[in-house]
Formats: sequence, C-alpha cells, structure tokens
Amino acid sequence: MATITETLALGSAVGLDPKQLTDVFNSSSARCWSSDAYNPCPGVMEGVPSSSDYKGGFGAHLMLRDLRLGLQMAEGAGRPAHMARLASELYAQVVESHTAITPLSNLGHS
Repeated sequence: MATITETLALGSAVGLDPKQLTDVFNSSSARCWSSDAYNPCPGVMEGVPSSSDYKGGFGAHLMLRDLRLGLQMAEGAGRPAHMARLASELYAQVVESHTAITPLSNLGHS
C-alpha cells in the first residue's frame, strides 16, 4: 500500500494520470492488491475508501499496531524485518501528524 500510494502521488506530481498509471501497474509486474482491488488514489476506483474521502478505510493506527506486533514477533524469532521497521516508521509519522483516525489508503494523500 505504501509503495503504490507513494508512486501514484509522485506520478500525479509530475503530470501522469493516476488511472493510466494504475493501468500500467495492473498490466505489469507492479500489479498488486493495492493497485487493482483497493486503489489508494481518489478517482481511480469506485467502492474503495479513496473514492469516498477515505471514509470506512482500515485505520493507519491499526496498521501501525499490526506492524509493531510483527516486529515484536520478528525480534522474538531473531529475524530481521527491515521493511516492516521502515513501514512502521512511516505509519507512525502519519498517525502522529493527524488528530483524527487516518485511513490506511490515505497515506500519501493527506
């Protein structure tokens, strides 16, 4: 989710149409759940939180909680979890910078 959100925000910033960029993702190895089933960019897909001002989405605070649980598990197993650590730092910034509950898919659009 974080990577698709960031890439769509970057694409929009340089003048690319998010719908067309999503089509490119979904016809290539970039295709994933975040791009083809739960697109985080407003106006790309109907019936997802981004199409309704991010109402009803999985809260970023819940994702942060889950990431932290995963990090605890990885630590207990003696396994590195570099990407999870970076993602948890990103979600912590989002959660700390908002007074209301921020939906997961609003990561790069707030």
